[in-house]
Amino acid sequence: MMGVLVPAVNNFGAPPLPVTTEQLHDWRVLWVEAMCDSCLPLGFFETDAWRAALGAVTGGRFQGPGDRRMLASTYVPLVAAKSDARTAERIREANSSAVFMDGATVNRQGVYNFFSYSPLALLYATTRLGDVSPTGDNLLRALKDSFQQPIVAVARLGASAGGGAAAPAPRWRRLLEERAPAVVSDSPSAMVRMRRAGVSDGIFVFGYGCAAHAGNLVAQDAAKIQPFALALRSSLCASIFSMRCGRPRTLHAATVSSLAVPGSRPVRGLKGYSRTRWVGESNTIAAVQENLPTLRHTLFANTLSTTPFDVPSSVKEALEAPSRAAIGQSTPFLKALAAMVSLLEADAAPLSSFAGLFSTLRSSLDTYFLEIPLTTRVGLQRSLTARYAAFSDPMAALAFYLDGFWGPARGRVAGLLWAMREGEGGLTLSELRDVAIASLADGDTAWAAPLQAELSEFLAFAAQPARADSWRRLHPRSWWRIYGERFVLWHPIFLRLFSFPASAAGGERAFKRLNQIHTTRHNRLSPQLVDQLTRIDFNNAQLRRPCYFFFKVINRAQVASFLCSRGVRRRWGGSWSRWGWRGGCRSGGRGRCGPRPCRSRR
Repeated sequence: MMGVLVPAVNNFGAPPLPVTTEQLHDWRVLWVEAMCDSCLPLGFFETDAWRAALGAVTGGRFQGPGDRRMLASTYVPLVAAKSDARTAERIREANSSAVFMDGATVNRQGVYNFFSYSPLALLYATTRLGDVSPTGDNLLRALKDSFQQPIVAVARLGASAGGGAAAPAPRWRRLLEERAPAVVSDSPSAMVRMRRAGVSDGIFVFGYGCAAHAGNLVAQDAAKIQPFALALRSSLCASIFSMRCGRPRTLHAATVSSLAVPGSRPVRGLKGYSRTRWVGESNTIAAVQENLPTLRHTLFANTLSTTPFDVPSSVKEALEAPSRAAIGQSTPFLKALAAMVSLLEADAAPLSSFAGLFSTLRSSLDTYFLEIPLTTRVGLQRSLTARYAAFSDPMAALAFYLDGFWGPARGRVAGLLWAMREGEGGLTLSELRDVAIASLADGDTAWAAPLQAELSEFLAFAAQPARADSWRRLHPRSWWRIYGERFVLWHPIFLRLFSFPASAAGGERAFKRLNQIHTTRHNRLSPQLVDQLTRIDFNNAQLRRPCYFFFKVINRAQVASFLCSRGVRRRWGGSWSRWGWRGGCRSGGRGRCGPRPCRSRR
């Protein structure tokens, strides 16, 4: 940008030509676009120092973008229009989209963002309910109103973007023709009622909950039973005492430095606990486990000091043998659960990973994690079962069977029953798959029969050893694009079904952007301006993210070691996963980022 502003040097030493009105307008548009992408306040350059600096660099041709009120009223709408056009074009290019609604409280007002997942999350509208109670019916009404926004109207392509079918039509036809046939929601009861009402009213073909939220709730369930409850309590006592008290913090830092081995990996710092962090129990307990030798050495060094500090009895108990045993028992499963949730919140995690990861983790509790007591493992299996049944939809089980990547694991998880409450008659994944097929056919057995026949043909085709490598390396939507045309009935359906995400974690970034724009120092911006700035910043960042459908991006060795039995892992072979870990891999997908997956682009 500065290269445009610097005056060109001529051979005759003449002064630069004066700036025309068109040039000044274009420069201001570029400048405002850069400010919006960086979340800078509109009045950031409205100071004498910046005017002098820009004037010196440009030879007096440009001294800043101008008054912030003028920028907000004139140039921000222009930049927003450009960003909205690119967003609408991206939504139009997608085979299909899922709609997601997320809410937060800003200035004591409920703010709700509406996203289109294809599976890339793009923000297309924002609304505020004001004094209207956020009930399920009111949220559904706001969601239907969001379909009238300009971005969705431009990207509609003549189909009903989630607006419901004008005349009764089979679900499979609506899935193929509607631009937004699916709805995703979080776990609050109002959101769940909104999702279910949208499906029952015919606005959406099907709906499901965020798989990452379901995994996070499993971690909260685990924290209520032993040994996880003791491990979390002990870890919190030890970490808070060593992080927030001055002398213990200083002595612990000195102990870590003295015990460090040159050339080895440094001990990671202690972590606090936050419910807003995905599976935060894993970070807290695993960090204390890694710091147990240094923490015990710190307390021993304190006893030898001439002026020892007081150590609470709870901290001493946190480092005794029972607490250390509880921490050692809890850490492997919590690491596996954290790895599962991290995979589920990847941008391009396919819908099949919802059933695949939950079922394999539940199955592994039968033969692995034997350090956990049997009653606790049974409780964890019940939690996984209930959370999956409450959040999922039969379409997720159907996607699980149409993704050959999970073929080696299907036999191991085939007999598992999934029910929301203990004692209820649950269904296996194959039975849920058949329910989804019957739902697509709307009970028409004449139409369901050829679907079942072609599904059997596909399962036999996908199980061939020659196909294993392509399933490991390709996103399932890419596989169906390349190899799926022979399955005439399922091909168009699954090109759309695999466009839906396993979770709605991508939209959570929008509120992080909003918090960078609407700060304590800049808290009097108009709602319309805040919405425009948030949409520009979030969507531009999303549109710059790479597409993962044809690339192998992360190494799944860590996840496979926890979620899959060793026999299944050997049968799978390879170590590549097919979807991006959040934002990409620093090594370009060559597996050179160490044993842990990359998080280079959060």
